[in-house]
Amino acid sequence: MSRYAEASDAFRKGVELAPGVGTGWAFLGLNEAELGDQDQALADMRKGEELGLGNNREFETAVRVKAARLLIRASTFDEALAQLQPLAKRNENSAAVVETMGLCTLSLPDDMAQLSTERRAVVALTGKAAWANASLHPNEAAAGYKQLLAQYPNEPGVHYAYGLYLMETDLTAALAEFQKEVLNTPKHWPSLFVIASIHIRQGTAEPAIQSLREAMKIVPVKYRWLCHAELGRANMTADNLDTAITEFQTAVRLMPSNANVHYFLSEALRRAGRKADAESSVTETTRSAATSCITCLMPLGQRISISLAVSEAPSPKCTLESLEQA
Repeated sequence: MSRYAEASDAFRKGVELAPGVGTGWAFLGLNEAELGDQDQALADMRKGEELGLGNNREFETAVRVKAARLLIRASTFDEALAQLQPLAKRNENSAAVVETMGLCTLSLPDDMAQLSTERRAVVALTGKAAWANASLHPNEAAAGYKQLLAQYPNEPGVHYAYGLYLMETDLTAALAEFQKEVLNTPKHWPSLFVIASIHIRQGTAEPAIQSLREAMKIVPVKYRWLCHAELGRANMTADNLDTAITEFQTAVRLMPSNANVHYFLSEALRRAGRKADAESSVTETTRSAATSCITCLMPLGQRISISLAVSEAPSPKCTLESLEQA
């Protein structure tokens, strides 16, 4: 451990002398991770990524996998997948990458070393199928998911993983998989989130509200704002405007930087006839930001399914109508 502390001190001095060199920040973050300072490690590795990690692909893979593993332990699965995305574009498929993908896709916040032999096999097979999908190898992905369901139909996270795979092609089948996951694993909160989102999209508010109430009991603290925001959307769908406003106000208090929450609050106020309050609740900057990215208020599972579908195509601009339907 003292070796990592000494190395951290050396790299810290190095980035002070050359703050624009991304590899220095990344090395510093890797050492900080070994010392248990996860938040600072992530911050420094991200800074390194922003500045550039150089042309050594093995080094970039090591940095991104380490960052993803730290994010997985914090149950920030969508951010972990974002770390892996650039690796899919160049078909990087090392065991560490595939295993990390498996942990993300199963929403499993554990270290591989802590898992049983069978559970590690589930992670590996899930990662293989999901990585094939992310790397644009559809036949391999389909075969991988078929094998996964045949071998491990009752393992926690398997039906959720398959539901994510189906989300872009068959929403009804995806919903059925998420529901199977909740039956098998009642505390699988990402499935509860996505079930609610699909119901909101389909205009069926009551099952969405029930799913979100269950999720609220078990969701990590960092995602409670999202639970309140989705409850706001569900209640707005049901025309329960007073309840929707209360939920959006709670979400704004918990996550004041999210532009879409402000925008949905203003829309609920407008629908309730409180136009002056609606105008005061959203600035022009917020209004612009709210219509710039369709993924900003998507539930975790939806954002993960989009992350899994790696593409070179640019993200479409979204309108208020598309935000309400998302």
